[in-house]
Amino acid sequence: MKKFTIVLIMACTLSSQAQNTKITVLKQFLSDVIQFDGKAFNEEQPIISISKLAQDNAAEIIEITRENMKLALNEAKSFKHCLIIVEHHTITRIIDHEDCSPSGCWHACMPLSKAYIQRSGVLNEKKDYLKNLIGRPDSQKRTMYLFK
Repeated sequence: MKKFTIVLIMACTLSSQAQNTKITVLKQFLSDVIQFDGKAFNEEQPIISISKLAQDNAAEIIEITRENMKLALNEAKSFKHCLIIVEHHTITRIIDHEDCSPSGCWHACMPLSKAYIQRSGVLNEKKDYLKNLIGRPDSQKRTMYLFK
């Protein structure tokens, strides 16, 4: 019984540290974009919390669709930072507007980006063209946040 209790306590501790690590990683990823001064985070899904902060701090917000993607990406070029959040599972940051790959689905040249994607509670880092990070146009909500 003692061994079971010890294993259970260790598992809870490691799980808690993994959640804090997700928040720390995302804070570092966005440290020059959003101020996190003592803000509370949803530890299970920190991208939800970041979405709310981005909503409050962005200079401009655009709901992304297949029809407006090209215009939205052109608009993003005039801002210092661009984040795109897909639902509550993916946060993407454009890192190079000039290095892009054409997308037939989005009808736009999709820039090189870096993203964190949360699947099954695990946060995965990816660097790829935007089309490969946010997926094909569908019913998921994709929001672009632009920062000066």
